[in-house]
Order: sequence, then C-alpha cells, then structure tokens
Amino acid sequence: MEKKKRRYFPDEFKRQAAERVETSGLSIMDVAAELGVHETQLRRWIRQFGKSGTGCEPAWKKD
Repeated sequence: MEKKKRRYFPDEFKRQAAERVETSGLSIMDVAAELGVHETQLRRWIRQFGKSGTGCEPAWKKD
C-alpha cells in the first residue's frame, strides 16, 4: 500500500481561502469543497489568517 503524499499549501493560498469564506457569503463547507480541502483544515486557516487572525505561528508551536 502506497503512502499518501502530504499536500502543501502556501500561506497566500490559505489567506485567500480564509478571505473567500469571510467575503463571499458561502459556507465553510462550500468553499472547502470548491478548493478540494477538508472543512476542518479551512477552519484552521480562518483562525490563523482570517480577519481576527494575525498569521503568526501559534504560541504552542513555538519553542
């Protein structure tokens, strides 16, 4: 069985995805389906890069 390769998304893509949810009026599920990502991942990006997010690395990830 072949291991699935992890996908990489640049920060700019994540920011645009978060902005799309906030400005389009579409649900998180709809935008996630459009982008081909899981809604949980999109929610993380919204928390990280959305209007209230700073785009900084979470404190728990810092050493």
